[in-house]
Amino acid sequence: MTKSSDSEKEILEIVEIHALDTESDDGEDGDGDDEHGHFQMELFASATTEKTTNTIHLYDIAPKFTYNRRERDVSESAFDRRAMKVANEEYEVEVQAARIMRDGGEEVLIYPGEREECIEDSLRKLATSGNGVFLNGEAGVRFSLYELKQDLDLHKHTYSWPQLREGLYVLRRAGLKITNRKTGESWEEGFLSRLVEGGKRNHPDGRRYELWYASFHKLVTKSITDLTYRQMNYPRLMSISGLLSKYLYKRMVSVYTFADLEKPYQPTLVQIMQESGRGMAPEMKINIKAMNRALEQLKEAGAILYAEEKKRVKDGRKVTNIHYDIYPTKKLVSEIIEANKQQKLIRGSIQRAYIQKVKKLVSDEEQ
Repeated sequence: MTKSSDSEKEILEIVEIHALDTESDDGEDGDGDDEHGHFQMELFASATTEKTTNTIHLYDIAPKFTYNRRERDVSESAFDRRAMKVANEEYEVEVQAARIMRDGGEEVLIYPGEREECIEDSLRKLATSGNGVFLNGEAGVRFSLYELKQDLDLHKHTYSWPQLREGLYVLRRAGLKITNRKTGESWEEGFLSRLVEGGKRNHPDGRRYELWYASFHKLVTKSITDLTYRQMNYPRLMSISGLLSKYLYKRMVSVYTFADLEKPYQPTLVQIMQESGRGMAPEMKINIKAMNRALEQLKEAGAILYAEEKKRVKDGRKVTNIHYDIYPTKKLVSEIIEANKQQKLIRGSIQRAYIQKVKKLVSDEEQ
């Protein structure tokens, strides 16, 4: 259940989006950046097939989802700070919980978790399946709750209509800030930067159904415009049951670009626990058990053949870290090789489009 002020804001946003659509359809007052954005959204979709989606650079491997105590009292802190390292660059990650009012007037802080990750992954898949839009410099998606629920149900993530609505508003109201410690560059806004509720509306010609609209976090838009996304197996992603195993899978697809049957992926226990957002439990045996369970889930999903401990780091008799060798399946290796090819093709398409644009400008000037 949402507060009245938020409902009024959503209605205003509907008007704004219709105005943007009108400008784009008329071809007048159109934003050149949006025209370029539409082209890149088309490339974003063309990089996938019915059974693939795209993983987003930096954003998808940020520790942004919460594993334990997702719901908290409003008297508690609404902020959680984490850290990660990608390609030798260190980042600070700050997650702000969403404040939600439920039926009966109860208010609660909710951190995005497994439900919200499933919803976000599904929205991104819908964006590559003909529903993607680029409005006002933002990558987004139009959808119906039925479409969203149907996709989640298909992949055995079953949520009620109220649960779906709440999950969407958690994504809208929860904040995510990622900062590069070295450069100071920062990206901050909601997991969904905008959410416009759909439903039946009164029109001069009668009542009709309006689709929902959601725009993604600015890092998703940045990845789309910078062409840093990579193809990923969608059914496998949605079949992975655990947050930690899903994080590990997205990380492998994003950074293990040199995938080879004889060259294992080599993370450490501490790295995965900390950078996934799960954190290190006080007892090392709990961390090892969680990692082993995640690896087993990846085996069941057909992503890895097996994993083995390469080295145990100790302080006396106490284990402080573990280095792993994780061997991919032949299928995953072929998928990553295909993702590398797709990324090159997409970048080539942008270069060719840019050359054609320059040629047209030169031709117009000569005339």
